[in-house]
Amino acid sequence: MKKLLKDFFSEAQGQVDVLEQNVLVLENDPHNKDAVDEIFRAAHTLKGGAATVQMFELSEFTHILEDVLDEIRSGSVQMSEGLVDTLLTSIDVIKSMLEERLNGGVFADDVEPLKNHLRSFIGGATPQPAKKAPTPGKKNAEPVSQAFNSGLTEYDILEMKQAAGSQPIYKVQVGFNESNPMNSVGGIQVFAVLKELVLY
Repeated sequence: MKKLLKDFFSEAQGQVDVLEQNVLVLENDPHNKDAVDEIFRAAHTLKGGAATVQMFELSEFTHILEDVLDEIRSGSVQMSEGLVDTLLTSIDVIKSMLEERLNGGVFADDVEPLKNHLRSFIGGATPQPAKKAPTPGKKNAEPVSQAFNSGLTEYDILEMKQAAGSQPIYKVQVGFNESNPMNSVGGIQVFAVLKELVLY
């Protein structure tokens, strides 16, 4: 966990820099779609990483920010000077949350007014919980011996079947984007999800 936290803080700072730099781009060029995409990706990555290391105050706040950015990205919300100011204020809050955690504490300031203000840019509706990635359950996975060429020998599969007993065996294949700066956190997320799964 210490190694994971170290990686997270290092990578989170990079995501915050991306957020800040691209909001400033939007301040001068409100229609810059590349900047909006960069901000959305950074917020999404930061949200997932924060949830993985159980910084729920950060993941919840960033989730709301991500929802606003998604609305901007889809064209439902237009950039304005007021929205730019709100985004910059939100980034300051994210920085404070990270700094508090680095100092061994948990950010406790009341940011509910800011959350509500962010929600107002999407009609005031409370954002729904993030959709979970498809779970490799009954509809998303098939037994390794039937679904595809697993790369295993028949003897390997037989050994696994004997060890699993009546439980089905599944192959899980995960791919990572080499350009994603938070792959290490992503790997832990995958492991955490798989560890909690019960397939039967």
